[in-house]
Amino acid sequence: MAMTQASSDKVKVGMLGEKDATDKVYTQIGGVRFYTGTGAPTHASVKGSIAIDVSTGKMHICTVATGTWVVVGAQTT
Repeated sequence: MAMTQASSDKVKVGMLGEKDATDKVYTQIGGVRFYTGTGAPTHASVKGSIAIDVSTGKMHICTVATGTWVVVGAQTT
């Protein structure tokens, strides 16, 4: 299941919130993008970016810019 974003995931603060090519809202710090949403991410992003699945609390990191995301550590729901 691809990550979906609710309106609460799309809240922006000043210039912190931007949209990527797949219309996902993120906050960028340095070269890393931070996303929140429901479901595991599958979209392309900058390598090293982080996504939090708010339905499970799992954190994913983008290991390949074309959209390869892996769960960080041994997280359980």
